[in-house]
Amino acid sequence: SLTDMAWVGRIGSEAVAAVGAVGILTWMSGSIALLNKVGSEVSVGQSIGARNEQDARQFASHNISIALLISICWAALLFLFANPILRIFELKEHITENAVTYLRIVSTGLPFVFLSAAFTGIYNAAGRSKTPFYISGTGLILNIILDPLMIFGIGPFPQMGVAGAATATVLAQAIVTAMFLLAARREMTVFPQIHIFQASQWRAWAEILKIGLPVSIQSMFFSGLSMILARLVAGWGDAAIAAQKVGSQIESISYTTAEGFATAVNAFIAQNF
Repeated sequence: SLTDMAWVGRIGSEAVAAVGAVGILTWMSGSIALLNKVGSEVSVGQSIGARNEQDARQFASHNISIALLISICWAALLFLFANPILRIFELKEHITENAVTYLRIVSTGLPFVFLSAAFTGIYNAAGRSKTPFYISGTGLILNIILDPLMIFGIGPFPQMGVAGAATATVLAQAIVTAMFLLAARREMTVFPQIHIFQASQWRAWAEILKIGLPVSIQSMFFSGLSMILARLVAGWGDAAIAAQKVGSQIESISYTTAEGFATAVNAFIAQNF
């Protein structure tokens, strides 16, 4: 998100305001995806610690199934109701139109975001956090490369502006998910015999929701508060919204650093418990 803002900032503060308004909704999406990420880290981690590979695979399968189901529903909601949702911020008409375009493109990539979060949680549960680090890092580098090409129309790409930033993000997310799928084929502890569309076992679903839902809701409170602040700041103009969004993205570096330590604690405690 910070990369997108850095490049669209060259177009102007109005473009940053459009991307920033959608950034709150992508943050909300990330909060919802925590349901699977944390659910995977704990449920799969406890099964691995108990030397129960069958349970670990069952929980991994159901986490991926839940991620796919929730992401499709949430993406459809954002795509269909992008206009009324973004009018909450009361931006100028042309900024709202840019934001709607950006949100609709980004929403098509949300299944990739949720699936990547589920895979990340499974790898973290097994104590193998380096794999998602390398995969996500590759996606980030790709996003950084594609952003200016698609925003400004460099080389074979047409000039797409804000829509280019969204398209670059979705392409990077799709490649990240593909890399996770390829990596899963080589991992022999949890991923073998995973069946995404297997018959549902309500005990596993209930356990995942019990663990992941409170964490997800807690994070959604923060993103909801940011949405309220953005609505208040909107009264001071587009430049004020752009400033707030850039500031909040930089601020996020502090708590994402803390989340890294939290993930390590999750893996240790889940396996030992």
